[in-house]
Amino acid sequence: MRILVAVDQHPYSAHIVKDVAKLAGNTWADVTLLGVGPKVTDISRSSGHTEIKHPLSKALQNYRRNFLDHFEKVESPYEKRVCNHEFVEVKKGMWEELYVCRGARKDLKILLRSGNPVKEILAQSQENDSDLIAMGCYKAGDCQWEGAANLPQKVANNATCSVLVVKKEKKKISKIACCLDQENISQKSVEMINQMVTLYQTELEIVGLTDGTKLKPMVEKNLNAILKYYNARQIKAWIKLVDAASLASFISQEARRSMMALWMGEQSLLNKMFPRGKVDKLIRGSESSVLLLR
Repeated sequence: MRILVAVDQHPYSAHIVKDVAKLAGNTWADVTLLGVGPKVTDISRSSGHTEIKHPLSKALQNYRRNFLDHFEKVESPYEKRVCNHEFVEVKKGMWEELYVCRGARKDLKILLRSGNPVKEILAQSQENDSDLIAMGCYKAGDCQWEGAANLPQKVANNATCSVLVVKKEKKKISKIACCLDQENISQKSVEMINQMVTLYQTELEIVGLTDGTKLKPMVEKNLNAILKYYNARQIKAWIKLVDAASLASFISQEARRSMMALWMGEQSLLNKMFPRGKVDKLIRGSESSVLLLR
């Protein structure tokens, strides 16, 4: 798994870094912590060492330390164990002696980009081929970023991968309500839900859509297979049937008390029912965190 964590220097970003560290501990993900701010102009170099002064540089370094503190140093997949000077072919016919550290089984990158925050986050997710973009936001005030207005909603609307928007909870998340497109469910999405349930130690409600009377036989078969998958992993899960005509109202109500997980792939029925404007409204209006699966 490849996770891109978009951060700034405010408390909601510190909170999401802690959550992603726990998630990475379960998945051994490659993780990138990304800050976007003004162009770096204050650069000092001495004795081969480069130092920059930037509003985000200290915050990013602190997040790196906090992330690594989650792991026992000996067992950490991000620990670089052996460092030596080695000649490396930097381009054909040219070799450079570099100080190379080997041994880390997974990547932890700290990046600082300048420009429009939404565009830079989306560009980095494409460059990383990210599976998940994770970001925090203020719970009050429509899930805002300090100084960047509705950045989480814009990223969630335009990302091509899954997006996790975490609002710092006053109380523990007790349930994830999962709305999947039962005719087009990917194993990747099913596993992502599994990781979220494990991360937050919560129960799982699987929403099945009916045509007003009952489930289609194939849909019922798929839902039962998904339920069996989660139960086999000791997850307390159940199926809740919802009339497709009232799904929007159900999600609006459920988002006030549960973390919502929605499958929003290109072929998804949910993607057609919730165009960009309504996804934006869901994130702003939700009392809890939101996971959009793609």
